[in-house]
Amino acid sequence: MFKREYAVLIMFVAVVLALPAMAFSAEKTDKDAILQELVASMDKNPDMLRNAVFQTGDEYMRQNKTDETIALYEKALKALPDNEDLMTRLANMYSQKQAYKSSADIYKRLTELKPENAFYFNMLSDAYRNAGDNEKAAGVWKDILAKRPDDAGILSQAANFYSSINDMDNAILLTEKLTKLEPSNAEYQRMLAEYYSRTDKIDKAEAAYNKIIETAKELWQKESANMGLLDIYQKQNKMDDAAKSYEAALQKNPNDISKYKILAELYMRKGDNAKVLDIYERAVKADPNDSDVANRLVDAYESNGKLDQAIAQVQKLMQANPNDTFLMDRLSNIYERAGKKEDAKKAWEALMAKGTNDVGLYGRYADALNRMGDTNGAIAQLKKAQQLDLNNMYYTLRMTEVLAANNQQDEAKAILTKLMNEAKDNYIKEDAKRRLEQIDELKNMPSATSGAEGAPMPMMQPPPVSEGAYTPITPPVQQTTVSGSLPVPPKQNTIKKKRR
Repeated sequence: MFKREYAVLIMFVAVVLALPAMAFSAEKTDKDAILQELVASMDKNPDMLRNAVFQTGDEYMRQNKTDETIALYEKALKALPDNEDLMTRLANMYSQKQAYKSSADIYKRLTELKPENAFYFNMLSDAYRNAGDNEKAAGVWKDILAKRPDDAGILSQAANFYSSINDMDNAILLTEKLTKLEPSNAEYQRMLAEYYSRTDKIDKAEAAYNKIIETAKELWQKESANMGLLDIYQKQNKMDDAAKSYEAALQKNPNDISKYKILAELYMRKGDNAKVLDIYERAVKADPNDSDVANRLVDAYESNGKLDQAIAQVQKLMQANPNDTFLMDRLSNIYERAGKKEDAKKAWEALMAKGTNDVGLYGRYADALNRMGDTNGAIAQLKKAQQLDLNNMYYTLRMTEVLAANNQQDEAKAILTKLMNEAKDNYIKEDAKRRLEQIDELKNMPSATSGAEGAPMPMMQPPPVSEGAYTPITPPVQQTTVSGSLPVPPKQNTIKKKRR
């Protein structure tokens, strides 16, 4: 049973749960009856309280009400003292407020409740360190290592801690133990190689990286180890010797694609783009079916200013992958760089003519048109994207950026005003208001024709972290007029970020 002192919290969250089901015209006696029933249910099932608290806390955070969120979680923790999710949420909030001592208190409790979870020991140590108490931070690991000396998870986290405070002797000691406990673990070998390299134990570092190359099961692990070796050679100014060694290896095995990649990386670090191109041309001949090196060859052509060859290489890749929209993006961008804007448009038109419901594809096409100075075309594609996803305000907001960047602030303001008045989501309303306030600043900016092509416009206020990163559209190369008909923004309430 809940104690009386928690009654206020229970009543509060009960209201949160009850509101969606209540008609505002209901009689007060009916509301009281519902609340009493909910309180009785929570008294029997405390998990109902947790869900309501999390919902309310999330809403507070969307409104940037950190103090209110902390106060709510503190009250809830008294009613649910062993709830792991609630404790981690509150500890995180304390850390955001830089109340590291309070955060440490919670993580200490979590290490007692969940001693098998190395993550909580790591967070406890971090909290002490952030509070300026390195002695206590190190003490966390000394205590747990004394109790669990052969626990690989604890050893790994402890090694990371000692590395972070530059106590490399202890970091190496623990990681050497790790590699003995689990000799086939490539990640532990990588950690050890990195620590050796940081402490100039070059021979040991090289041996550790070579062991990964010989024994690792995953290709990316081998490639990462090769990069680590290259770091060592660069640090020792032995890049020329390394190049000769890799070339000799390729003479013995001309089909070793990994050696081509590392050799190309070596020449890239030396700034020798011509050699990079030569290496990737050889690599593609060695294995025409390796899509990675085939794409890297496009990069090499571009870096050497050979745009016609880059276009031909992308077209060759597209023959094998005709529906790959990434390749279409790339082809369009290279056409633009080569000054072939009409070819870029035709490439996009051919893709879009196949028909698609991919809303993100319309957004990327809008980007391309906007870069090429076709504001009308960009707006038309953004309208199509918006119609495909009526619950998404992202493309409507993108329209306002395109218009504002083209000195069509009045049209942008009309859209934002309508959106601010009709949107149900508070963040959307506030974001539209911010944009309205900022849009006048764009009037004083030089037009896109007076600046460098592709120069980015100033970023408007981004959404909260929970909404995802937001990148404004690139301003066009030239101004064009916009249709007099304004898009009607949807009345829904979410921004969904599309990967473009």
